[in-house]
Amino acid sequence: MPLTTAPSLPARRRPRRGRRLAVLLACSLLGLPALAGQAQADVGDIVEFELAADSGPVGITAGPDGKVWFTEGGRNRIGRIAPDGAVAELPPVTSGFPDDITTGADDNLWFTESAANRIGRITPAGTLTEFPLPTAGGYPIGITGGPDGNVWFVENGANRIGRITPAGKVTEFPLPHPDTFPYRITNGPDGNLWFTEQGATRIGRITPAGKITEFPLPDPDSTPFNITAGPDGNVWFTDPTLNSIGRITTRGAVSTFPLPETDSGPVGIAAGPDGNLWFAESNANRIGRITTRGGITEFPVPTPNLENTPFHIAAGPDGDMWFTELIGNRIGRVSVGAPAADVAVALTAPATARASSPYTYTVTVTNHGLSPANGVVVTLAKPAPLHVVKSSPPARRTTKTGITWNAGRIGAGQSRTFRVTVRPGTPGPVTALAEVSSATFDPSTGNDASAAETRVVRRHP
Repeated sequence: MPLTTAPSLPARRRPRRGRRLAVLLACSLLGLPALAGQAQADVGDIVEFELAADSGPVGITAGPDGKVWFTEGGRNRIGRIAPDGAVAELPPVTSGFPDDITTGADDNLWFTESAANRIGRITPAGTLTEFPLPTAGGYPIGITGGPDGNVWFVENGANRIGRITPAGKVTEFPLPHPDTFPYRITNGPDGNLWFTEQGATRIGRITPAGKITEFPLPDPDSTPFNITAGPDGNVWFTDPTLNSIGRITTRGAVSTFPLPETDSGPVGIAAGPDGNLWFAESNANRIGRITTRGGITEFPVPTPNLENTPFHIAAGPDGDMWFTELIGNRIGRVSVGAPAADVAVALTAPATARASSPYTYTVTVTNHGLSPANGVVVTLAKPAPLHVVKSSPPARRTTKTGITWNAGRIGAGQSRTFRVTVRPGTPGPVTALAEVSSATFDPSTGNDASAAETRVVRRHP
């Protein structure tokens, strides 16, 4: 049965120290124990699916194909699992310990290769491309799709935040202080990227333009671990050292919610389709749920083995929560039962255009989810000098800097196309950004924005 506690006031708990939990767990992959037997069937709200004995699954995310994708640090592979539990493994990547994984604006899967100092990209069909980082010893770990159509990641070893375009161009942003050891990063509710600094007891924020702000946590023993945007407009994170779940507002105000039992080892955290946050308790073999008011419920993992190590967790395209078992070599599914719709947007435009000659943007919105997407809103942000000639279908709102459509309901697997014809003025590069949102929970926000650049050249004499 689940264990439930009422919301509590922020407080401190002092369990056994776990400051370098990430490093210790990563090192343990060098000698993962094999577990005998099959994963148990449905027990309570959780079902487990067994992987190969040496898989060591780490990161996990909803894919654009209705499946859940994960990394296998022990086998240097990328895996995917269907809602019915069918598992497929893709060909091995470079021996680089794949860690975190996310869906990008191009509807491909992007992942970090920590030991190889690379960012990897794999298509849903299995085509693999790897991009080396410019700074040696970067050790990329966390990764997320950004609000600007790019993919963002942290470099734990180089003390940097990285950005990679869909074409593979990498830009790095050094952090203001040394030895911060950034670990995980998320697309925030305010249009910025938020990340944890394990070595500095801080939460960081970086704008798409690269401006960095750091927020010190109130307890000097804090070790912020994973991080996610919450349904309440705040950012939430796990803190294994304080055995707590943390919340930080976009202005930097911090609250802490201790877990009921000491040394639970909270690691992964993700927003769920039910309006709550879900997290993995790596030391207690449980999955937790916390409301935005701080009420905590814990669900035991069916397989009674404290070495299973529930690690990272993500919302799936089926409206349930999925998690990795690092040492247990399993993928778990927690039944939530709320609808989810992965709406994605793709923006296309001509590479070049002539001044004063109209050209057209094409915005395609697709629902990759398994449920209909309700209340879909599509926007196209553009520079003010671009004059809108026409839009199809007619836009709900048109301003000097953008166009908005109310798309309403888009069924599962369906697409809708919007077009805007503009007339450019002076020559030079022009960048537009298309974004989509839905009233239905979206398990993968990395494909909610798409950018396109057009180079405007002079007219013929």
